[in-house]
Amino acid sequence: MGNNKKIRVLLVSDSPGHATGYYVVGKGLREAGIEVILGGFQIPPQIVESAVQEDVDFIGYRIMDGAPEILVPRLVELLKERSIRDIQIIVGGIIPPPIVPTLKGIGIEGIFTPGTKISDIVDYVRSHFDAGT
Repeated sequence: MGNNKKIRVLLVSDSPGHATGYYVVGKGLREAGIEVILGGFQIPPQIVESAVQEDVDFIGYRIMDGAPEILVPRLVELLKERSIRDIQIIVGGIIPPPIVPTLKGIGIEGIFTPGTKISDIVDYVRSHFDAGT
């Protein structure tokens, strides 16, 4: 691993409520040495702007109240429209099992549901950062 660049993750949410997991994940990533930008509640166009401005490697999209089968493909589409291919998306929260294949079909590999260990998320981010750089 010859890359000395610090991993940067933008954490965003589909709603302002149910924020405990959002902060727990952010704290866990920070404690693992990953730089975390807490973006709060944002819609896909705002997420893309924030990700570009913050020069992040990952977008961590916490979905609790929204429709991941609509929000995540829209985010992917907006990134593609801007020819942004170097920002990876990970999704966490309430992701109904029937929707997982849809998300995987558009390239989302990092899907984390309630109960996932923070260490698993950290390991995923580190391994995919190394693979993507």
